Amino acid sequence: MRAINLHFLPTSASWFISRCLILITVVGLYLGTPVSTTAANVTVNVDYNNSRQTVEGFGASATWVANDIDAFSPAKQTQILDLLYNTSIAGAGLSWVRVGSFLCNFNPSQGVYDWNHWGIQSEMRWLQRVNASYGVNKYMVSSWSPPAWMKDNNSCTNGGHVLSQYYPSLAALKVQWLNNAKSQLGFEAQVQSVQNEPSTRTSYDSCEWTSSEINTFVASHLQPALASSGLVAKIMAPEPAIYSNFDNAWGFPLLNDPAARAAISIVGTHGYGRTDKFDTPCNSCSQYNKPIWQTEDSNLDGRYNGSIDDGLTWSTEIYKALNGGRFSAWFYWWVMTLNNDNQGLINANISTDSFQVPKRLYVLGQFSKFIRPGSVMLGSTSSDSSLQVTAVRPTTGGVAVVLANTGRNAHTVTVNLVALTNPPTTVTPYRTSATENQAQLNPVNVFSGGFTITVPAKSIVTMVG
Repeated sequence: MRAINLHFLPTSASWFISRCLILITVVGLYLGTPVSTTAANVTVNVDYNNSRQTVEGFGASATWVANDIDAFSPAKQTQILDLLYNTSIAGAGLSWVRVGSFLCNFNPSQGVYDWNHWGIQSEMRWLQRVNASYGVNKYMVSSWSPPAWMKDNNSCTNGGHVLSQYYPSLAALKVQWLNNAKSQLGFEAQVQSVQNEPSTRTSYDSCEWTSSEINTFVASHLQPALASSGLVAKIMAPEPAIYSNFDNAWGFPLLNDPAARAAISIVGTHGYGRTDKFDTPCNSCSQYNKPIWQTEDSNLDGRYNGSIDDGLTWSTEIYKALNGGRFSAWFYWWVMTLNNDNQGLINANISTDSFQVPKRLYVLGQFSKFIRPGSVMLGSTSSDSSLQVTAVRPTTGGVAVVLANTGRNAHTVTVNLVALTNPPTTVTPYRTSATENQAQLNPVNVFSGGFTITVPAKSIVTMVG
C-alpha cells in the first residue's frame, strides 16, 4: 500500500485518518496480529534440587503400517527410518516402538497358530531393522483383540468380552507371543499391555474389559504366567482412549485391588478427546507409586497439516504431560500414514515413492532426541505462560532444557540453572520454527549458573550441554 502524507491533507481529513490508523492498530492487537517484534523478557528457573519422574522415552506405533515401508524404494525406506530413529540428524529420534500382537490372526482357532501372519512378521522386520541400524530395541506390545474363539461375541471386531474360562489360555498365548518374538529378534519386549482401549467398541479389532475383569486376569493369570516364563516384560493397564476421569474410571478401581496393584507395573492411557487435561496428575498413580505413560495420540480431523502451528500444539501436549501430569513416556500414534492425514509422524505416498515431513515430527524430536531414556525430570518455572519450559537431568551432560514459544512475539529468556554443580561453559541450541528443522545454532555462554537466549515467536529451542 502506498503511504499517505498527512501534511498535505485538510486538518479534518488528517485527524480522521490518524484516528483510523490508531483504530487499525488496536484492532490488530485485539485480533492477535503482531504489531511489534520487541522481545519480552522472560525468566526461567530450572531446579536441580527438585528431581521428579524418570523419563522412559518417546515412541510411535508401527502396527498395520510396518508392512507398507517395503513398497518404497530402498533409498526412501532409509530416509523414512532415519527421520524416525536416527539421533544424529534432524528428526524424531524415537527411542521406543509400539507394536500390535495380532492375536486374532496368531491364534485363529483353538490349537491353530500362525506366527507367519504378515502383520506380525512385518513388525518383526521393522524391529530388526531399527535395532540393527539405530540400536533401538525397546518395544511395547498392545493387543487390539484376543482370538475370536475366546470372546462372548465370537468376533475379533465390535468389542465383546473375553470369556473368563479362557483367561488361562489368553495369558499363555500372550507369553507364547513374547517368547516367539524374543527367539526371532534376539531381544524381548519391555512392556506387555493387557488391552488397547478396553472401553471402546469399534468395527476393527477391539475388545471390552471392565476394571474388575482386568484385575482378575492380570492378578490370577497373566502375572503368574509371565513370572514363570522368565520374561522381563512388565504389565501395563488399561490404555483407555482418553485420560479424562482416569482416576475414577480406571486408576483407583485397578490399583485399590492389592493383587492387581502388585501385578500392574505401568499405568497407560491414550490422549484422544482433545480436551484431556494432561497437566493434571494421576492421583491413583501417585498414591500407589506407579509410572503413567501416554501411549497413543494423534489428530484425527482428516486434513493433513504440517505447519509449525500444528507442531506446537504437540509441544504443548508433551509439556503438559511431562511437567504437570508427571508422565514417564509419550507416544504418537503411527510412525507414518498413507492416508494424507495427521495420524502419522510422516505422511507417505506409495504411488509416487515420496513423503512429507510435518513439523510435528521435528517438534517431537526437540524432546525425544535430547531427553533419552533414563533422564530425570526437573522442576522448572517460567514467568510467561507462552514460554513453556521442560527440563531434565540428561543421561549425558548436565543440561537439556526445552523452551517452546507458543506466542506471537519473541522472548529474551534468562535460564537459571539452580543448584547445578559444575555447569557447562556453553550450551548448544537446536531450533525448529516455520523455516527451520532442529537447526544447530551458535553455542551460548553460561555465566554464574545461567544463560540468556532469544526464542523467536512460534518456535521451539532445545539447549544442551
